[in-house]
This record gives sequence, structure tokens and C-alpha cells, in this order.
Amino acid sequence: MSTSNYQPTTAQINAQAKIPLFHLITELDIGGAQKALLRLLTHLDRDRFSPTVICLYNGDKAVAQEIRALSIPVIDLGMTAKWRLDAFWRLYRLLRRERPTILHTWMFHANIPGRVLGRLTGIPIVISSERTMGQESRWRYRLNRLTDPLTDRVVCVSQLVADFVVAEVGIPRHKTIVIPNGIDAQAFEHLPTKQKARVDLGLPLDSTLVGTVARLDPVKRLDVLLQATALMDDVHTVIVGAGPERESLEALSERLGLADRVHFVGQQSNVPEWLAALDIFALTSDWEGMSNAILEAMAAGLPIVATAVGGTPEVVVDGVTGLLVPPRDPDALTQAITRLLRDPDLRRKMGRAGRERVQQHFSVERMVQQTQSLYEQLLAKKGL
Repeated sequence: MSTSNYQPTTAQINAQAKIPLFHLITELDIGGAQKALLRLLTHLDRDRFSPTVICLYNGDKAVAQEIRALSIPVIDLGMTAKWRLDAFWRLYRLLRRERPTILHTWMFHANIPGRVLGRLTGIPIVISSERTMGQESRWRYRLNRLTDPLTDRVVCVSQLVADFVVAEVGIPRHKTIVIPNGIDAQAFEHLPTKQKARVDLGLPLDSTLVGTVARLDPVKRLDVLLQATALMDDVHTVIVGAGPERESLEALSERLGLADRVHFVGQQSNVPEWLAALDIFALTSDWEGMSNAILEAMAAGLPIVATAVGGTPEVVVDGVTGLLVPPRDPDALTQAITRLLRDPDLRRKMGRAGRERVQQHFSVERMVQQTQSLYEQLLAKKGL
């Protein structure tokens, strides 16, 4: 058959072209959703997808700069107050002009306008994300439920989050898909020794160090960690992170007589090195969708003590990779930490098991593969 007059079909042309992919997120300061988006973009198949990131505000923060360093455009809509209509008008015009094939939204304040404006501008595929549970008000649940028909799929960061949005928000089960967070475990393979990390970071050499990496926000309940520290002798607590609660937490530390045993070190770019200095990692949140910080600590070979909330029990296997405790219970937290402090062999065993679990089930490669598979499934379903 002669091929001189051959004309490729539309489907064949689309298969060869890069798919325009827009990510819409509330803001780009450091947080769990932002880290997940950055990791996805870092490992995304750029021969297949052409990504752009839009944020409602905070387009000049650290995560935004890291995304731009990947040669991915970041567009800041300049929202200075929630629900400013001019920002949504700019978003509408941008989507209408660019017409991406896929719009993937992250966080509540991006999910709702993304769904509505995505459909108004004729975007073929709209995907939303659910990363928390129990933190939204009832009117937000209603708004979420009302706009859900406008989205093709809802990506949930854990099975418990998926179960929650089905039962409490009213999202149909068939619309949800669970894609857990993933991290680059290789970044934790060649850490300094504990002693070297402590020397380099100026931390006590001979004391027991319990630490956490978290935004200093009320939901993290770091006051519980401080109260537990006060119940233990010669235990120092290292708190890596920034946020609105720092001043009140420092004041609580003073009242508890912990000024010389609690180290507030602020936001740090070299988190693996800080983890290398610790004996135990603790997370005391009231709610978690799926904690990136726990995954990183497990990849660093640390035993975990964490509250049994949200997606945490899907990551931390109680008695195997760490110990789970009830939220807001300083005594239970103290008992769990003390148990690990008294048993170095158990700490090492849990640390090894945690590292293996992250490598097998929570790698960034797995997260990216699952996300790209979702994109491809929806593209095929729409004939694109």
C-alpha cells in the first residue's frame, strides 16, 4: 500500500504530542501537598506531559522556586484574601486561553474553583485531590459534594482518607483512587553517622534525641510532645519546622522547664542530616492524611512513635516499624518512647523494617507511576 498520501489520525497525533497538564494548588509554601507535587513533577515523564503549575498565592516561596528550577512555569494568581473574585477571573481567563488537556487540583481552595472553572472552560479531564480528613467544616463538605460531579476522579492520599470522603463527604466510591505519598528513598542511603550529624548540627552528643519534622501548627499538637519530654529525664527534643505556633510552643517549653532540652531549629533544607542525628522520630498530630515526615524518618532508619490517626496506621505497622499511641495522650507517648529507649535492639530492628517498608510500598517511583497511569486511563477513556 502506498504511504505517500498517508495522514495520521487525530489519536495518533495526540499520542505523539506532549499532553498539556496543569496543576492548580492553593499555595506553594512548604507542606505535605507541596512536597508531593514537587516530587511528582521532578519524576514526571516530560516526553509525555508538559506541566504548568498555578497557585492562588505564595508563588515566591521555596517550593515554587524548586519547581521553576525544573524549567516548569509557575503562575501566581496573586490572591491576597480567600475567595477574591479577581483571582478566579484570572484563573478563568488563563484556563480558557491555554486549554490544558488535564487539570489536576490540590487542596480544598484549589479543588472547588478548579472543578467549576475547569468545566466552564471545556477542559476534558479534571482531577481533584483529598489529603486530609476531619479538618473541614460541614459547609465545606457540602460544597465539596456539590461540585464533585464536575471532576473525573478524586485522588486520596490514603485508604482511610478515601473511606472518610465517601462516608462523611458523600463522594461516590467509584470516583476515588488511593495514591499514597512517595519519597526518594535513595536520598537517605548515605547519611552521616549519628555522632557526626550531631557535631555538624551542634546537638548534644551523649543525650537521647527524640525529634520531629512538622509545620508548627495546632493540628500537629506539639504541645503533647513537649509535655511528654517533661516526663522523661535526659531526653532532648529536636523540632524541625516553622509555623504560627512557634512562639506559644517556646513559651510552653519555658513553663515546663525545658529551655535547655528542647531545640527549635526552624525550617531546614537538609532534613536527612537532622534525621540522622536522632534516636527516635515522633509525630503527635491530631490528623494526618499521610505524613511525608514519617516516610522520610522511616527511610532514614528511625523507629517511629506516632498517633494512630488518619493514614498513619497504613504506614507505621504497630510493633513492627514503630509504636502507635492515642492522640493528645502525653502519658501514652512517654511510655512508648521510654519502651524504645530501653531496648536498643528493638529500635534498630524497627528502623530496618521501616526502611524496607518505604522502599517497597512508598517510593516516589511508585507514586509517579500510579499517577501517570491514572492520567493515561482517563485520556484513553476520553479518546484523547
